[in-house]
Amino acid sequence: MKFEPRMSRRGKGYFAEISLARGPRVIASTGGGTFEELFGYAWLALLDLRERRLRLFQAQAGGAPWAIGGDPSAAEWVETPVPDLVHPVREVRHLSLAFDQAARHVVAYEREGEVWVRQWDPVRGEYVMRGPWPGVDPVLVMDATVGYHVPDSDVLLFHLTPDRKSLVMRVQRELYANAHTVETFAEEAMLDQGVVLPYQFELLGSFASDPDGTGLVLRSDIYPVRAEEVLGVAQVAAPTSGVYWPVVVVQDLGGESLGTAQVSAPASGLYLPLVVIENLGVESLGTAQVSAPASGDYHPVVVARDLGAETLAAAQVAAPSTGIYTLVVVVVDLTQSPYGVDALGTAQVSAPTGGSYVAA
Repeated sequence: MKFEPRMSRRGKGYFAEISLARGPRVIASTGGGTFEELFGYAWLALLDLRERRLRLFQAQAGGAPWAIGGDPSAAEWVETPVPDLVHPVREVRHLSLAFDQAARHVVAYEREGEVWVRQWDPVRGEYVMRGPWPGVDPVLVMDATVGYHVPDSDVLLFHLTPDRKSLVMRVQRELYANAHTVETFAEEAMLDQGVVLPYQFELLGSFASDPDGTGLVLRSDIYPVRAEEVLGVAQVAAPTSGVYWPVVVVQDLGGESLGTAQVSAPASGLYLPLVVIENLGVESLGTAQVSAPASGDYHPVVVARDLGAETLAAAQVAAPSTGIYTLVVVVVDLTQSPYGVDALGTAQVSAPTGGSYVAA
């Protein structure tokens, strides 16, 4: 099918009123609620000026939904009916599409300097409008497609303030009502799109001083890598050279236990941010250890443990033979009642044989 997208003015550049998103196999069918069922298929929203309506398409192959990762040459766009927008299509710009946990589409757009969102209301059993809010250039991101974890995911709405000098975020679970300021700029900005990366997303755009360049690049924090089953040994191997970029390990052990968690030291180079978070529920942690590099520095290392009603045997961060600790944080919450009768074994941060502590 040949599309005829609307081309809208943005500074000295242009963008098409077409938006792509991951979505469900079938609209309004959550199936088993798995990531593949809810976000394993390709969808496209189009503002059709000729027919003056919003149109929604799914990639299909042989009459069946085409799963992302299959042969793209076999796929074609097949239209799925959706309700018309409440505003005339010719007054709408900067369309953005996402899907939520209910397997329903969400669209955001700008109209006359205001941002609107249409989402499914399960109580009323129909699509409703949220907004308007003063702003321009809306972009939607469903963060389940970033962290691959459906249960606590949400649809995020980003847009610029009317003066184009601040970026704000709104969240679907708050009905998009609260504007959270994410970033401020020294000059006017244009927000184009959100790009999903493994465990991160990027917001891309440009600035008034160079509207045709991608000068605006904002990357989210690393999303946690979750282990949903019992974890026997968790290990991150060391590179032979170079650096560690952000490493995040999250484990909710519930009523099970963690044998050993270890991050090996690189032969050379640096540790960059390393975070280990363990919710031990009602069980205990045997040992947790971060080995020291033979050379170089530790950059941020954070170990946080929620021990529930049990005790901590030992927690240790070894000292490097050379270099410095840039930041080491060890958190143990002793305020809960179990520590009135239970004991903390040992918690130790070894001193470096050379160098200094910058912050600990």
